[in-house]
Amino acid sequence: MRFLYLLRTKMVLPFALCLLAQGTLFAQQNESAADTAQTPEAADTLKWLKKIPLQERDTVGYFPNNELFLHSRGAVSKADMNELDKMPYTSVDQMLVGRVNGVDVRNNTGEPGKRVSVFVRGTSRLLFKNSDLFYAQPTFVVDGVPMILDHPFAYDIQGYDFNRLGTEINLLSFLDLNDIESIEVLKDFSAGAKYGPNAANGVINITTKGPRSGKMHVSVNGYIGYSLKPQIEPVNAKFERDFRQQFYEKYATDDQLRAFPRYLSDSTKLAYFGPANWDDLYYRNAWSNGIQASVDGGTRLANFRFSLNHAAQQGVADETGMQRYGLNFGINIMPVRNLLLTTYIAAATVHQDRSRWIRDRIGDEDYLLNLENPPSPNKDFLSQYYKNVGNGINNNRNNSVRALANAQYRIAGGFMINSRLGIDYGQNFRDLFIPTTISDGNNFVSNFDGLNRRLTLDNSIAYTKKTNNGHAFQVTLGQYDQWDKWRYDFGKAYRGNSDYIKIYQPGNNDNHQGASNNLRLTANYKDYTQNILASFYGDIAYNYQGKYFLDVYLREDGSSNVPKANRWLFSPTVSAAWKISSEDFLKDNPLVGNLKLRASWGRVGRTFLDEYYKDGPIYNVDVGWDGTPDISTYNAFPAINAAFGTGYVSPDITWAYVEQGNIGLDASFFHDRLGVQVDFYSKTDHNLLLKVPTVEEEGYTGIIENGLSIRNYGYEVTLSGSLVQGDDFGWDASLTAYSNQNELKALPGGLTDLVVDGHRLLVGKPVDRYWVLINEGIYNSDADIPVNPQTGKGLSYKGIPLQAGDPKWQDLNGDYVIDDQDRVMRGRLSPAVMGGFSTTLRYRQLQLNLLFTYAFDRKVINQYMADRFDFVNREGVDDISGVKEVNFWSKEGDYSLYPLYNPWSPVDPYQADQTLFLEDASFVKLRGVTLTYDFGKSRWLQRSGIEGLRVYGTANNLWTGSKYSGGDPEAVDFFGYDQGYYNMPAPRSFTLGFNFQF
Repeated sequence: MRFLYLLRTKMVLPFALCLLAQGTLFAQQNESAADTAQTPEAADTLKWLKKIPLQERDTVGYFPNNELFLHSRGAVSKADMNELDKMPYTSVDQMLVGRVNGVDVRNNTGEPGKRVSVFVRGTSRLLFKNSDLFYAQPTFVVDGVPMILDHPFAYDIQGYDFNRLGTEINLLSFLDLNDIESIEVLKDFSAGAKYGPNAANGVINITTKGPRSGKMHVSVNGYIGYSLKPQIEPVNAKFERDFRQQFYEKYATDDQLRAFPRYLSDSTKLAYFGPANWDDLYYRNAWSNGIQASVDGGTRLANFRFSLNHAAQQGVADETGMQRYGLNFGINIMPVRNLLLTTYIAAATVHQDRSRWIRDRIGDEDYLLNLENPPSPNKDFLSQYYKNVGNGINNNRNNSVRALANAQYRIAGGFMINSRLGIDYGQNFRDLFIPTTISDGNNFVSNFDGLNRRLTLDNSIAYTKKTNNGHAFQVTLGQYDQWDKWRYDFGKAYRGNSDYIKIYQPGNNDNHQGASNNLRLTANYKDYTQNILASFYGDIAYNYQGKYFLDVYLREDGSSNVPKANRWLFSPTVSAAWKISSEDFLKDNPLVGNLKLRASWGRVGRTFLDEYYKDGPIYNVDVGWDGTPDISTYNAFPAINAAFGTGYVSPDITWAYVEQGNIGLDASFFHDRLGVQVDFYSKTDHNLLLKVPTVEEEGYTGIIENGLSIRNYGYEVTLSGSLVQGDDFGWDASLTAYSNQNELKALPGGLTDLVVDGHRLLVGKPVDRYWVLINEGIYNSDADIPVNPQTGKGLSYKGIPLQAGDPKWQDLNGDYVIDDQDRVMRGRLSPAVMGGFSTTLRYRQLQLNLLFTYAFDRKVINQYMADRFDFVNREGVDDISGVKEVNFWSKEGDYSLYPLYNPWSPVDPYQADQTLFLEDASFVKLRGVTLTYDFGKSRWLQRSGIEGLRVYGTANNLWTGSKYSGGDPEAVDFFGYDQGYYNMPAPRSFTLGFNFQF
């Protein structure tokens, strides 16, 4: 082990850094010198190498005419970049929707640049709160380097679970679409096991456009877009008063009538009863634009590519928007025979204008405002409010740098050595200032400085052998290290004497003259966490005559976040494939072009993002209270104690791991005019951690231990066809269908039934069901309420007697008490089947493409309507639920669907978790229409020296068909609750663009 440590730290890392510098130096050599070093064998090597994506070269080898050593690809879905490069997308996840199979992209808002969630073949996590989402995201691999995403640990110091502290910018916005060569989703471990624990949630494999040899090429791509503001029905206080009046007339007592909200009672107040035109200030028709330019060229032994890009997108609501500036540089050098050096560097910065929600402002400030009166629905009064908001500061910026240095050296006899160093570095800054004019006379200032950093080092040696009788095999041995670190510095302060001083730097002397004008209440938070992964792997790949493939991949992973006694995990993967179409009985069959059967089984470890679990029970600064859990001082003295709020960490924590089996079929027929890909999979997570609630007398909120197991299983079908092939006219179409089911296999400690955070977990049942009461109407009179014949008492809700005007909930166990025992697991957040349909019509140089997406048998809780009818419990209360945004003044949904319960009833009649608000949110959506004209090889282009010119027009989000009574059925939060205006749908947009090369 000492030898391996020295090898990694003393030899390989300096060598890789030298290669990075060496690659830059060789870029300065002139073309004639490179041509002098050219050999036929080297040329053959480079020609073959261009066919192999950069991230695969270490496992394949770069030997000429070596295609037989390409492993069976496994379950892989690939996006059609020919269509994507005509879309005004600003992040990779947007490109996946409806275009690749096995992926569920959840975008809860149309706010530009904000993070989304992506799930590959379901999720192994129990998704109860926003921090859970961070553990379920796939790994995005860019040019062979796994990207590091944000960490949820900042939620530990937050009082509200809305947005993570920091910028909330989607880290996938750093990549420009025109710099991407291919996007693949690696879904089974035959395709993704080489990424080790990074493949536990699936892999999104992105290859950027690399250097190419030949004459200098220049490419320019640009677009301009226009998004339409939504059509809404604004209302004023008269509508809201009339809506509530029916409840008051039917149920209100004299005291309740006297408590009628003042802003609804005086019709002479123009601020609330005047014209409802707030939407003129809130919504807008928005512009977007993007430009990207690249240049590449060089000799066959030294070539490069350099690109610059900029994109800007305005949001249609709340003056949101984002801007990105980026650059990419790549260079390939072959300084001597059989040695190839590759260097990539990419950098980007993203700025975002966030929404101005009152709810989010309260969450950021951690201070409840006076919620008695909402904003005015009249723009003459509302404009002053927005002017005051504009006097604040809300700057959000993310910076990203990615670097790759790769060296490959071929040794005579079939050996190849590969060394790769990868760096992914991200930093995010947020400066926030809230003036006294919108915060009840209390101003607020904060600063967040966050860091995500990943360093990877991968060294391998491969031996390849091909015999004359058709046997071929490749053996690869390697070692991989990964260093991850997340850090943040956060400071906040209240009650400055002046709104003109808006700068606060945590750690400075807050009492000296000029320091935010003597801020009176300050707090500083600093935290960092890390994970170090060390891995050793071996791969044996064999095939016979290109017909029979067998691959055995063995891996040993050690993680710093697992206790020392259980630090190492062995992970094997076995895959096999049979290319039936290469058999003699099908080889010359004109109907069958390709027919391949493949199967795989593998295990991959799942690393813990937190360091809590490596040493058993922990001590931390968990001395706060509900809403403010982590306070580092008590009565001005530093304090540390047992982590009662975090939970008791079991001392024998072990690795969590994923086992997945996959059977697939790839086929093409009629001279490849019809393609079929079918996959059946079963993916089971074992030994996941779960905080099991415990009795309050123990002090801890729960016990964190292994034992949670969740299985995801389903199928994927892709059909593609070239229906018409002609010189002038062509017609292509493709259809994808994806279905995922899940099942809870086990709970810690042998439990079979558990309630956590209002969710019921029942072994043998799915984990993505809603836990709801069955609603059957309303009790119109006290005589309608069932009476227990044994006790003579009427039906109650958790001990509260039901009365006329209360909901008629089903008493499933017949005990005459409505409680959690009468809740059922209904609906499903994940659709029963989802996918897309794409069709392309071509006439000469003109091409029309339509993309439809769909989701069937998907349920959503209409939280927006539940809150609307639950106005009594949300009116003027000292709670975040009492917030009313300016969008409160709009009519959305069908009010006639809901009975008039007594809103003052203590049984909470309009609680969201009942079948009354559980709706079918299945949909079919015309997501995109693109019309393209390709000038091709026209004579005037050739005479002008232009290699290619294409112009296009795109329309997005044109039509949605759904039975859902609310807004856009896709625009719901990550947990299946439609929160109305907080879930802004993506707007209808139109784009004109061009692709130009010379």
